[in-house]
Amino acid sequence: IMASPLSLTLICLFGSTGAAISAPSSSTRTTATSLIQLGQQSSKRTGLGFQTQRLRRSLKQMAENEAADSGKADPQMSVESPSGGVGGGAINAGASPPKMSQAVPFLERPKTLDVMELSGDYGFDPLGLAKDKETLIQYRLAEIKHARLAMLAAVAWPIQELENPVLAKLLNLPNLVEETGGRSPSVLNGGLEQVSAAYWTAIMLLAIVIENIGNDRWGGTVQPGDFGFDPLNLMPKDKVGANAMRERELTNGRLAMVAILGFVVQEFIKQSAVVDQTPFFFKPILG
Repeated sequence: IMASPLSLTLICLFGSTGAAISAPSSSTRTTATSLIQLGQQSSKRTGLGFQTQRLRRSLKQMAENEAADSGKADPQMSVESPSGGVGGGAINAGASPPKMSQAVPFLERPKTLDVMELSGDYGFDPLGLAKDKETLIQYRLAEIKHARLAMLAAVAWPIQELENPVLAKLLNLPNLVEETGGRSPSVLNGGLEQVSAAYWTAIMLLAIVIENIGNDRWGGTVQPGDFGFDPLNLMPKDKVGANAMRERELTNGRLAMVAILGFVVQEFIKQSAVVDQTPFFFKPILG
């Protein structure tokens, strides 16, 4: 087989045995890159792609030798063969892989979540709702408020179904779950008209006050949702412990949001109280 002038040039430059050259200079790298590209074109015409393959192996050895000398890999000497064919070498600049979401491992982590450090951040924003830092903060404020309400609701819902008949009889008050067949009054179950207007007024005023205090207090100096409420002094003083406590609160709150939604859907579909559907969770085994 007759070798082309380009193949002979490659052999002369890198040696007939394909030996690696240690500590290559930038000019050598540039020359090698050009020769590889020409070699790929030439190999298609001459059938001597094995020479380019030998060159690719030599360049890879160059990169390994230089990395050993410098103590780190050289991203500009990363030699790959995307085509997988003979003589299909290429020199590509190294690029760090994208950071993936912990919550949804097959999706990339949204970059807007990195604008500030937040407890309970698992890279979950598949719809890209947090467009900037201000939006991210508002969503976190909304999440922590819903989480806290959901934790209260997940406890109060079954307790009301179990204890309201008892307390109503004891205190001679209306039984709020009688109209709904033992189910907690709600938008879907009905029965909310039995609750006093004074109660709803007081709840609305309290919500407005807490909302205003919370938004004014944040001010960029504390974690979103920090209202300074810790009467039992449970919050750890160190940063690591405080972050762990906030993360536990969010984890339980997220679970509670799913749980209360489950209560509502179950009762609407089955038309029976959740404490009767799963008595082993809410009623004593004996008695």
